[in-house]
Amino acid sequence: MQRLLLPVTSFLSGALVYGIAGVLGLWLMHVAGNVPTFWPANGLMVVLILTLGINQIGFALAGATFGGLVVQWFLQSGPMGLALTASDLTEVAIVVLAAERLRLTRSGLETVSSIVALVGILSIATALSALGAAATLAWFRDIDYAESLLTLWRLNAVSALIILAPYFALVRPGWTKQLRAAFHDRGKQRIPEYLAIVGVLISSVLIMRDVNVSMISFFTVPLLSCAIRYGPPATAVTGSILSLVIILLLVAGEWPSASSTLSLGSQLQRIELALSFNTIPPLFVAAAVAGLQRAARELKQSQQRLRYALAGSGEGVWDWCIANNQTYFSDSWYAILGYQRHELEETVATWDLLRHPDDTAENRRRIQDHLEGRTPRYSVEQRFRHKNGHWIWVLDRGSVVEFDADGRPYRAVGTLQDISRRRARQDELDRRAHHDPLTGLANRAALSDSFEKWSAEGRSFCFLLIDLDDFKPINDRFGHQFGDHALLAIADRIRACLGKDDVAARIGGDEFALLIQAPDADAEIAAKRLIERISEPIGFAESVVTTGASIGIARVTDGAPDFESTYRLTDIALYDAKAAGGSTYRKADATTYTDRGRPQIQAPASALPALTGEGPAD
Repeated sequence: MQRLLLPVTSFLSGALVYGIAGVLGLWLMHVAGNVPTFWPANGLMVVLILTLGINQIGFALAGATFGGLVVQWFLQSGPMGLALTASDLTEVAIVVLAAERLRLTRSGLETVSSIVALVGILSIATALSALGAAATLAWFRDIDYAESLLTLWRLNAVSALIILAPYFALVRPGWTKQLRAAFHDRGKQRIPEYLAIVGVLISSVLIMRDVNVSMISFFTVPLLSCAIRYGPPATAVTGSILSLVIILLLVAGEWPSASSTLSLGSQLQRIELALSFNTIPPLFVAAAVAGLQRAARELKQSQQRLRYALAGSGEGVWDWCIANNQTYFSDSWYAILGYQRHELEETVATWDLLRHPDDTAENRRRIQDHLEGRTPRYSVEQRFRHKNGHWIWVLDRGSVVEFDADGRPYRAVGTLQDISRRRARQDELDRRAHHDPLTGLANRAALSDSFEKWSAEGRSFCFLLIDLDDFKPINDRFGHQFGDHALLAIADRIRACLGKDDVAARIGGDEFALLIQAPDADAEIAAKRLIERISEPIGFAESVVTTGASIGIARVTDGAPDFESTYRLTDIALYDAKAAGGSTYRKADATTYTDRGRPQIQAPASALPALTGEGPAD
């Protein structure tokens, strides 16, 4: 039962709307002396079907056909009436299907294309309807085909425009909210302004009627004002009501005629044509203005989203006009550096003023690479001086967004982000990955990297391997806390014996390694000094201990072996020093190599027991 309710409702609604609207149109025609004046039936049927839903078009048209037959039966028009009804419903079906296809019900007539679509649909549909109706009248009543064609086309087109323009402007979802927004500007009521426009229109109509002067073109100015201020809905409703009032006044004989010799039909044709040209342009203007306002709202929303996103990400924005070196810095850009907007000039020189001198060359290289098209974007991590005086790490990135007529970069836009915390975490991770956690010296991996780097650069340097003598008993007797304290003290003493470019590393429990950029003689002097310093007493709480150091030295020059081979060679010299009683050093013999670059190691006799595990231990 419920499934039949909507089809039955559609059928009955179609019959009532078409029947009642048809009777109204025929009555106006009778009042005008049998001159077609205003035919609301077709437009109202379109409104009904689109309101019920496109799937109800068949039931609604069937109901309209039934309503038309009832009206024609009372008029006793016979087959002619049926043919005229068919012409009307053909127009209705074309408009409904085309409007649904082009989604005019969702447009709100807020785009120029939707206005063009509406005018085009109505022009074509009403022309086809007029062709059928004119042929019917010519066949049954012998009325001139050309004359009736123009009259019926004008009647259908103007009537449909008066009804459907407001409908399509108002049917869009959310139109009430839009209309309220149009009548409120930042909390200011704009209703009095609209009432003033309506007052001007009413006064103009009354004045023209009283002085017997018809100036339809005068209404263009108030309608354009309405279009600019209030948008398509208010413009469509106002224009349609104005047109309908003037048509009804003309039918009632209350509107001035341009010539006393013109028939009412000719006057209607002129007036309705003038009203169409008077109503449609403001709709185009309203749509264009609505498009601009929509674009402005979308731009504002986009700017707000970008501002919120940048605020959430902690990024500042910069805009650089490359042609004149003028820049724009956002408030968040200044905030990252601790400044207020008025405290720094918005020029490229500000960047150079704040940038760390050591980062200038790399920054300029990356900018140049991007400006010359070698990289898709500019990105660099660099240091800027904060207002408080300390340096902060920032990620500065951007890209060219505009080019001049010659294809040269004209404008670039980018962001600035404070990455000091990230750099600090990264530095901490790097430190842990490349440094001994107890002493802070480099670890084995970092030592190997430095060795390979120095070798690749062709440096000549010495590799020293240090092993503490008799350190294990210290741990066993005094505990690991004392042992750690001793290792820290020894690490500090090792640092004190090195140059600024030398590398010190802890590579085992009580084993250290050094890279010293010095000739053999200086390396030996350094070894002696290290043995002396390491042998100095170490105090902790109320205890004092001493330890010694055995050192192996290997010379690294061009063509030297890799890190592991050098380490093994130096380790042999180290155990030779331990075999000699400790607290001394020995130099490795690395003068002979295999074809593959491996050393042919001729170990001293004193080192052999150590290699077999039979030598002295700590």
